[in-house]
Amino acid sequence: MKNAKCKVQKSKYQFVFYILHFALLLPPSLRERKRYLVFEVISEREIDKRELLEEIRDSIYSLYGDVGASESRIWLIDYDKKKDVGILRCAHNKVEEVRAALACIHSVNEARIGMRVIKIAGTIKGATRLIEKSV
Repeated sequence: MKNAKCKVQKSKYQFVFYILHFALLLPPSLRERKRYLVFEVISEREIDKRELLEEIRDSIYSLYGDVGASESRIWLIDYDKKKDVGILRCAHNKVEEVRAALACIHSVNEARIGMRVIKIAGTIKGATRLIEKSV
């Protein structure tokens, strides 16, 4: 009886492995293009990463709705609350919309803030280099 369960579990894991393996071997021409926005937060107090991400998402949803927000594919890669800099990933053709949404953020949990995009990079490696140079 134990052998039957193990075979079922192995087949599930093999299926997941094949899906992940296929996703990693996708040729660059078929992958979605991304851009990485290096941004700076100017605030009255220290802002938590979750609070900031929630405010960014709210701003994008209020400006562009569900469809526009899903097309922008935002993802907060990194945020250092001590240095007040972070990296935000988005779709390559929605950079201007995401920049506009960041500019519309004026407060997080009743703390006034301002967000400024320092630079836009094509890779995470380039974005982290920009952070290291700027700070």
